[in-house]
Amino acid sequence: MQSKRLEWWLVLAMLGIVALSGCAPRLGQGDTAAQAGADVLSIDLPALVIDFDTNGVPSVGGAPLATLAGAFGVAGLEAVALAPEQISTLTAANIQHLQINNTPAGLSLLVNGAEIPTLAWDGESLGTLQSLAEQMGDGVPPIVQQLLPVLGQVGVGVTVRFPLAQGAELIPLEGTAPGAAAAEAEAAREAFLDSVGAPPMISIPVFYAADGSWQVADMTDSEWIAVTGQSFWESLRLPEQMISDLTAAGVSEITVSTDADGIHLAINDQPLPHISWGEGRLANAIGLAAQAGLLGDVGDAEGILSAVDALLPLVTASQVQLHVFLPE
Repeated sequence: MQSKRLEWWLVLAMLGIVALSGCAPRLGQGDTAAQAGADVLSIDLPALVIDFDTNGVPSVGGAPLATLAGAFGVAGLEAVALAPEQISTLTAANIQHLQINNTPAGLSLLVNGAEIPTLAWDGESLGTLQSLAEQMGDGVPPIVQQLLPVLGQVGVGVTVRFPLAQGAELIPLEGTAPGAAAAEAEAAREAFLDSVGAPPMISIPVFYAADGSWQVADMTDSEWIAVTGQSFWESLRLPEQMISDLTAAGVSEITVSTDADGIHLAINDQPLPHISWGEGRLANAIGLAAQAGLLGDVGDAEGILSAVDALLPLVTASQVQLHVFLPE
């Protein structure tokens, strides 16, 4: 019953917002409707456009977001705002727009039309996630449990636009094709593999106890701290309640792995949604980070970016597997 109420709420709320606000084309628009049958809920809409002004105040279709929130009775939206300093930082970095897009294939993120690492899924991985949420019961917020069954049937998106810097050239909203970035990233990965002969492979088994402590290579977390002198190992301890909730849900093994496509997560060998960094997405994210000044001071940014670019082929070509075993 709760799931049905949520479905109707989504339909009515989104139809109302689209009718009253500004919209824009959405990457992958139409994919959700094309995959749905007549007996399946399907929502496939253009992207909702939210504009921030120089003071950090958001508006939709020319109307302040707080006004729309009051009209729809949606609590919390009236508090959505950015500080003027944050807007200035985004403008100085020429960050013109951000797109968040939900499709049957995942939740994609685009900055200035360039796709960065996204959350990817299919029917199998969403099913595994839904089953895990049901098994964990109260350990998962009710809204998450209600959203998961319809997540792959809802095609919606939000485009957030920021003020342009003076003299800046307008960047189109349409998502750029992987094109050159993907080709360059793949060429660099292939060149690295040719130079080393085979992809680097690392496999790390981690055994957790009921109290949240862990052991690797017959050494406890305390012994790793003593040997390496690094206290950050302690942060890998998990809350005892988390271990209890996972084991009660039947989880005995968690696998985290990386490959050319991204970072994968599996529960008891069943795949969950994964982070996809292929097709140039990781390179795009690093380039945007450098553009925003997140890689260091201006004087060091170019050198840091070059070093990171040099490491990218190693990161994307390596096959790393972390096997986490929980107590019986």
